[in-house]
Amino acid sequence: MAVEKIVFKEMSHLDYLFTLHIKKLREAKGWSQQDLSKKMGVTLSFVGNVESFIQRHKYGIRHLTLLAKAFKFKSMSKLFDFPTPEHDMIRLTLKVTPRKKKDGSPSKGKNVEAVEVESIDKPEAE
Repeated sequence: MAVEKIVFKEMSHLDYLFTLHIKKLREAKGWSQQDLSKKMGVTLSFVGNVESFIQRHKYGIRHLTLLAKAFKFKSMSKLFDFPTPEHDMIRLTLKVTPRKKKDGSPSKGKNVEAVEVESIDKPEAE
């Protein structure tokens, strides 16, 4: 029987918001995670790993140009068209459940849902 589990991950709020923004752009184009990975010229699993938040993969500086070209942006600033992060670091509470086929049978992979996002900012030094 498939078991749900809760996983906690710490990451920068910027990485989290940037990943959500790129996912929104990708979905608006009707692209799968593999489609975007192909357009970027990275491994087919890369975007899926980034978007899952349970993997260590994140978009880095090197990926900015690849993303801008994939979306055919003339300016990289469009990649950052989302609100400024309120926090430096956050703690994600992720619900991880095994993926199922339409008939209910087990499938490869996992569904990951962020169920809570909380700040772990340290107080400013005086």
